[in-house]
Amino acid sequence: MLERKIKIVPKHLMIICSELNDNFKNFLEWCRKFGIREITVCTNSFQANLENVKLNFVEDRDVYTVGNGEVTINVVRTEGRSEIVFAIKEIAKRVLEGTLDPENVDERAFESVLKIKSQPDMIIKAGSEVPDFLLWQSIYSELYFTDIDWRTVRYVDFLRILREYQKRERRYGR
Repeated sequence: MLERKIKIVPKHLMIICSELNDNFKNFLEWCRKFGIREITVCTNSFQANLENVKLNFVEDRDVYTVGNGEVTINVVRTEGRSEIVFAIKEIAKRVLEGTLDPENVDERAFESVLKIKSQPDMIIKAGSEVPDFLLWQSIYSELYFTDIDWRTVRYVDFLRILREYQKRERRYGR
């Protein structure tokens, strides 16, 4: 019954947790079922054997891509401040090289050097602290604080997250 009531789902979910294990496979399948095609995981420990996904490992200086699939999973291991500093340095480098005119430095130019381009629609965080990941991209994301243990997350927990997202009025800063 809960499934039928869900009509609006996020395109991009971001999860912040200390560690994920193979139970994440269940979460991934639930996302596939509802058409969620991008998941960003901000964690120190990601140990899941996944198939038919594109994995982007985002580090301080690099992005490693492994696999190919219908769902993209970004595994972020860098804090938002580091990413912004990296982006500023990259823009400065392009200006010095002459490949970017300083007059053309705007939001689009800044976003072009970010490691993850898309904005998460909803950020799911265990606990109550505001996350320090994807600071630029998550400015208009919906925040959902919960006490979910990601090692034992259940389908009903996932449905509650989607129901909560559906209730939100996305205003994008207006």
